[in-house]
Amino acid sequence: MFLARTEIAKLVDKGLILNYEEKCLRQSSYDLRLGKEVYLVGKDAPQMLSNSSPYVSIPPGQFAMLTCFEEIQIPRDHMAFIALRSTFKFQGLVNISGFHVDPTHEGTLLFAVQNVGPSDIRLKFQEPTFTIFFAEVKGDIQASRSDEKQTRLKPRLKGIRLEDVQVLGGSSITIARLQKEIEQLRFIIFVYTPLVVAILAALIKLFWH
Repeated sequence: MFLARTEIAKLVDKGLILNYEEKCLRQSSYDLRLGKEVYLVGKDAPQMLSNSSPYVSIPPGQFAMLTCFEEIQIPRDHMAFIALRSTFKFQGLVNISGFHVDPTHEGTLLFAVQNVGPSDIRLKFQEPTFTIFFAEVKGDIQASRSDEKQTRLKPRLKGIRLEDVQVLGGSSITIARLQKEIEQLRFIIFVYTPLVVAILAALIKLFWH
C-alpha cells in the first residue's frame, strides 16, 4: 500500500528525507529536486551545478547521470518507487535505471537517463525533477546476518561514483553529433567533387588524344 501525504510527513519527522521542502510534498508522493552533480556521457568529469550556474542541457540521444538534491533514508519496513516528472517525460527524457529503492537505502539517489526526444532538454538545479512514492513492506522483514553485515558496511551514497560513470560507457553518438558529421561530409563533397570531376575530365582528354 502506498503512503499518503500524512504518513509520508510522519516518516519525514523520523529522518526519511534530508533537505526536505514542504512544498514538494504531494497527495501521495514527494517531488525530488535536481542535485548539484550531473554527468553527461563523453565528458571528462561530472558537471557541478549551483545557484550561480544552475542549468544543464541534455542533447537529443544523449545519456546522462543525474542526482537528486535530497538524501533519502528508507526504513527497513518500507521501500520506494521513483520516476521522472511528466513534464520531462513528455519532452522525451526517459529513466533507464532502476524504478525502486530498497529498504535501508541511505543517501543520494542516482538516475541514469536518456533524451530520446528531438530537442535539447534543459534542467535546473533544485527544481522538482523526479517523483518518489513510498510503500510499506508487509510480512517478515527480518534480515539475515549477512544482510545486516552488508548494511553496516555499506557506505552512505553521496553522489556520482566512478563505477556509475563507467557503467554508462564512453562517448555517446547523439543526434546533434551525427547531424554535425553529416554537414561536414556534405561540405567536403560540395568542395571536392568539382575538383575530382575536373581532374578526371583532364585525364580522359589526355589519354583520348
